[in-house]
Amino acid sequence: MKSLESIETPLVLKSFTYILLYSAGLFFLGLFLPWTQTITGTGKVTVFSPMNRPQVINSLISGKISNIYIHEGDWVKRGQLLLELEETEEKFLDTAQLERVQEQRHAYLAKRYATERLIQSLERQINSLLKVQSAVIPNADIEISQSSDKHNMVKQKLQAAEQNYKTAQINFSRNEKLFEKGLSSKRDFELAELAFIKARSEYEASGSELNITERGINQSRLNYNKISAESSLKVQETEAKLAQAFEKLADVNSEILKLDINLANLESRISQRKIYSPIDGQIVRLKIIGRAETVKASQELLTIVPNTSDQAVELYVPDVFAPLINPGREVRLQFSGFPALQFPGSANTAFGTFSGVVKVIDASANEEGEYRILVQPNYKRINKKEDRPWPSTANLRPGSKVVGWVLLDQVPVWYELWRVLNGFPPTIMSNPEKAYKRKIPKI
Repeated sequence: MKSLESIETPLVLKSFTYILLYSAGLFFLGLFLPWTQTITGTGKVTVFSPMNRPQVINSLISGKISNIYIHEGDWVKRGQLLLELEETEEKFLDTAQLERVQEQRHAYLAKRYATERLIQSLERQINSLLKVQSAVIPNADIEISQSSDKHNMVKQKLQAAEQNYKTAQINFSRNEKLFEKGLSSKRDFELAELAFIKARSEYEASGSELNITERGINQSRLNYNKISAESSLKVQETEAKLAQAFEKLADVNSEILKLDINLANLESRISQRKIYSPIDGQIVRLKIIGRAETVKASQELLTIVPNTSDQAVELYVPDVFAPLINPGREVRLQFSGFPALQFPGSANTAFGTFSGVVKVIDASANEEGEYRILVQPNYKRINKKEDRPWPSTANLRPGSKVVGWVLLDQVPVWYELWRVLNGFPPTIMSNPEKAYKRKIPKI
């Protein structure tokens, strides 16, 4: 019996063997347990809408602080007056500058009105001159036409008188020869002489009358040219005055336009002396010391955190994992200040984490080679009460640190070990919503 007892396996060794066998069996069974592949990223809490993110208020102009109406931590409304500035630039020190520019503009408006009245008067004057010209010139044409008609009649009369004169001359010469030969009486000779003298007188009178009508035609033409030239000259002088008036009006309009620009710039400058809140929110950082402090244009004055329920998280992941992430992927988030326990490879056994979904992934990496992804609450799971909502903005403030795990496929543990040992990347599916329905990926 002692010999048999001496060759029997010790109890401790049996227990150790059983433990090894049970461990091997558990390990073998564990190889077939599901494992959720994840990509870890770090980042901070932010706001998804750019209009609701913390806004830095800058000074639009250079100046000196005259009044401060808020303190750090104050809640302000949109349009509420925050600060007032005083001018330090020399060209804006005149407090009545706006009124002076407005007075200059009113003076130019009156000048423009007077110029417009002058233009209207000159236009009416030109119309009157054109009417007078259209009435006088035809009368001069009629006078020339009448003189021409009279000249033609006198010319015809002269031709008839010339013919009578020649006839009377021939008759006188014949009677004179007959009288000298005694073939004609003295009375016939005297009558022929008298007719000759009368015909010559009429011919000379007609020639003189023709000269007079020719001078009348020339005078009528001179009058016509004179009237036409004088009326055209008056119209041209008035048109020249009208052109000068239009030029003056253009100069006045140009000055008014310059004054309008200066007036708009000055009004904008005056409005920029007062800093108003662009949103409803809380003053978190007041970067000015106090009154009489001089600030420069674009200098930061304060920061306002909007009063919004719009929440999001921005996470940064290495570029090697960026191709595996697309919008719609679920994310588990651990916020700074909120205790949580995340088990690697098992999203369902995480405690204290919150559910999110990828909304945006940047198209380019930052200087460190990381890609930014924006995550919003997974309202689908929250509304179904499958997950709890994110903490309120009063407790979860923008800028708080966050650790996130982007959930990929669910694979067996043996596959994950095989993938890690071979250095293969995680698996990726075209539809992230089916990531938990796939059991064993194809190798």
